[in-house]
Amino acid sequence: MTPPEAAGDSVISRPGLLRRARKPFLQILAFAAAVALTKILDGRGIIQAATPFPVILLGTIVGMTYGLLAVGIVLVYRSNRIINFAHGQIGAFGAAFFGVAAVKWHIPYWIAFAMALLVSAATAAAAETGVVRRLRSAPRIVSIVATLGVGQFLVVLATLINSTASGPLYPQPAWLPAFDVGGLRVTQAYSGMLFLSPLFVLAIVVFLKRSRFGLAVRAAAANPESARMSGIFASRMSTLAWAIAGALSAFTAILTAPTQGFVGADSFGPGLLLRALTAAVIGRMQSLPVALASGVGLGIVEQLLLWNYPQSGLVEVTMFLIILVALLVQRRRGGRDEEKGSWAAVQGLRALPEKLQRLPAVRVMGPAFTITSIAALAILPLFISNSLSVTVTGIIAFSIVGLSIGVLTGLGGQLTLGQFAVAAIGAVISFKVSTSSGSFLLALLLAGLGAGLVSVVIGLPALRLRGLMLTVTTLAFALAAPVWLLTQPWMLGEGLDPGKPSGWPFGGPLETGRDYYYFALALFVVALVLAWNIRRSGFSRLLVAIRDNEENARAFAVRASLVKLQGYLAGGFIAGIGGATYAHSLSSISAGSFPTSASIDVVVMTVLGGVSVLIGPVLGAIWVLGLPLLDIGNIGLAATKFGALLLILWKAGGLIQVVAPIRDWIVRFIARRHGIDPEPSHVGDDPADAAATAQGVRTSGLRLSERAAASAPPAGTPLLQARDLRKSFGGVHAVRGVSFEVRAGETVGLIGPNGAGKTTTFELLGGFTRPDTGQVFFNGEDVSKVGPEGRAQRGLIRSFQDAALFPTMTVKETVMLSLERVQPTGFLTSTLGVMLGERKKERQAGALIAAMGLDRYRDKPIQELSTGTRRITEIACLVALQPMCLLLDEPSSGVAQRETEALGQLLAELKRELDLTLVVIEHDIPLIMGISDRIIAMADGELIAEGPPDVVRNHPRVVDAYLGGSITAIERSGTGAASAGR
Repeated sequence: MTPPEAAGDSVISRPGLLRRARKPFLQILAFAAAVALTKILDGRGIIQAATPFPVILLGTIVGMTYGLLAVGIVLVYRSNRIINFAHGQIGAFGAAFFGVAAVKWHIPYWIAFAMALLVSAATAAAAETGVVRRLRSAPRIVSIVATLGVGQFLVVLATLINSTASGPLYPQPAWLPAFDVGGLRVTQAYSGMLFLSPLFVLAIVVFLKRSRFGLAVRAAAANPESARMSGIFASRMSTLAWAIAGALSAFTAILTAPTQGFVGADSFGPGLLLRALTAAVIGRMQSLPVALASGVGLGIVEQLLLWNYPQSGLVEVTMFLIILVALLVQRRRGGRDEEKGSWAAVQGLRALPEKLQRLPAVRVMGPAFTITSIAALAILPLFISNSLSVTVTGIIAFSIVGLSIGVLTGLGGQLTLGQFAVAAIGAVISFKVSTSSGSFLLALLLAGLGAGLVSVVIGLPALRLRGLMLTVTTLAFALAAPVWLLTQPWMLGEGLDPGKPSGWPFGGPLETGRDYYYFALALFVVALVLAWNIRRSGFSRLLVAIRDNEENARAFAVRASLVKLQGYLAGGFIAGIGGATYAHSLSSISAGSFPTSASIDVVVMTVLGGVSVLIGPVLGAIWVLGLPLLDIGNIGLAATKFGALLLILWKAGGLIQVVAPIRDWIVRFIARRHGIDPEPSHVGDDPADAAATAQGVRTSGLRLSERAAASAPPAGTPLLQARDLRKSFGGVHAVRGVSFEVRAGETVGLIGPNGAGKTTTFELLGGFTRPDTGQVFFNGEDVSKVGPEGRAQRGLIRSFQDAALFPTMTVKETVMLSLERVQPTGFLTSTLGVMLGERKKERQAGALIAAMGLDRYRDKPIQELSTGTRRITEIACLVALQPMCLLLDEPSSGVAQRETEALGQLLAELKRELDLTLVVIEHDIPLIMGISDRIIAMADGELIAEGPPDVVRNHPRVVDAYLGGSITAIERSGTGAASAGR
């Protein structure tokens, strides 16, 4: 196995590690400071809070449990970027096995202990191999839902093999001391947690830092692609990380089992997971020692709160606040953490070609199905009882909340696990307003707005930190809401009668279940229309673009943070309506009406039905809540989380992927009846060559550039300036004092060997990375503190080397997205269904697509295009963006050699017709020398030469650093590229 040091930046230098860990360690010190401050203030009588040592010791012991589980969560997150919701259940299964081995089979304690650790390690490894790895091409939300099914299966299995495991019967660890500290009895199990836990984590840290396999695990987690190139099997290392995490969970469960009445689902459910997640978040989901220490700190805080303020739910709300603060104070995370292409695996319905969409029979399919379904729901109460009408109303309410998840997660890619708690806020507001004003319409409107605002507040940390941080904050809110927030007297208190809609336009109160059913159905139609409006509007494109590739969306001038906030608001608004619908259907509501499990269940329903389509949450709700009503044998098993796991492993996109072939068959049948081939064959996968595309640029589409050209500065005027830019990553100095100037109308080539700092310089110029020192000026303005979307709005546009664009979007949608810079989509108008400007964008996008020779790819997802075709699509987008200055990162990457010469001509045409300034990173020396007015050469993060192409080409330092000491390295047969555009 190749040492992981060869895997690029996968092994971090010690200064960098200490720098990243600084804030988490400060947060741990803050915990200690809080305890000390409490002691001081208590001693002075400022607050009445006691900090007895036995309570702190108990908190330390309990905190070890949280810390160990947090270490396991961090290990899994680092290897797969998912949160394993079966983490606790894997340990519970190992504890159940240990109970059987030690009690029934009479195996010595420590031998049985080791066996149980191996069993849990093997179980975790099997879960990673058989479930998570099978879903690696799907979004992380699917893997997370799958782990819920794994956890449910393990709980049942653990109960079957050891249903009598309880505190008094469970064996204590042998040879460990038991002693008293004040009123606290430190049992042998407590001693094990206190003394063995740090040693166990220390052993894991030493293994990861010193052993060959440990270094390989770290390398694979940090940079899987580089690790594979170094000969490291990243998938095997991921399995090993899961196995270690499984052993950690079993270690925790076995030592805590003697202190609990029963080790089951509740023992390792969301409540314990929240505490472990809080510790993991403080450790930035990266540092094992910080995660363990954070768990200890949380345990101490929890026990002190319980000792001084034994109020229900106070611990959970404290954890929620700690998570919010910990995320908000952490440094903004940049980088490439998007799930590029993964959402294609859950796309239930492929976009139909325009020629098929225009067929009348195809055009009415969707509306006809919707109207028929609503009509069926309207007559359903005529055939069911009043009580069953109430039950179906509950399904409708869950479907509405699911629609909100479809917007927030299905379109925006933001996984929320607290949406039913957000719905509870809507329910409370609806009750308060309807009671005080008597207007249920006003109550519903304010319920949606209030829930939307709460959704925005909860989502704020996710604006700064990528990954699954919204998952963490929403889970915390889902746990804190029913045990503390909703129990407050000014919320639901001990319970109340929500009342039924009455007055205009309802007439008398809707007393019966059937009467209220129709009211709920009307609200469902309203929510369905809102969600449909969002999905068919430009706002949907913005959400999907950020979901698919946030960096590229920001380079297209999309204000990612604002769009996310609008997504939170829209999702929360729909959830608030669902919560109000659910609440008023009940005769009494309390905190127990909105349990944490409901927030998780509604996510499972949405993913199970199909998170990518409008109707998916409805299908999932019918499956999970409706199937058990049939009471036919064991059909209810299919509605469980384990049943959802099996379905997801079969169809990652959910039920919609099961029924999608029916729609496709009907469309094909209709197309053939009209004499249209529904599946035309394409010869080749590349559009017209770059030369023909250049001709298209000259003849069409360039009317879009008039506004940009009008604001362009005169040729020769300094347009883009870099002044003493410096950027370091840990101990690596990527850019060292880089300064240069680009004048309007120039083409400047940026060359250098791999690792020279070219891409980092582009990141600094484009605003994707903040410099340690230095400034960037564009068109006379200091834009050093302006983000990439702000710089794009000013006309500084950046492309990316991989040309990934937005994998699940079609070519037409991608080009329409690029028109957002000059024709932005309104959030409110999109939600209300007012499609202002959409037809104009479609016409402009169509003209540009035709000009670029992309007509036959108009309705094809970007992910299915060849690299060359994506390049042409990207160029079409760049034209639509109306740039003033383009930063092109290796435009010839992935383009066939025969097309490289024509690419130079295309770039020259773009520059001339659009009045552009170009800064180009390129490794194709004849191409970059041929199109550039000036060349800047870099090596080791510094500028080593600057000037005309012929001068830089022969510069000794350039020849030595970039070309290996031989000038012939840049020569190749043919000189077409060398003369292109000159």
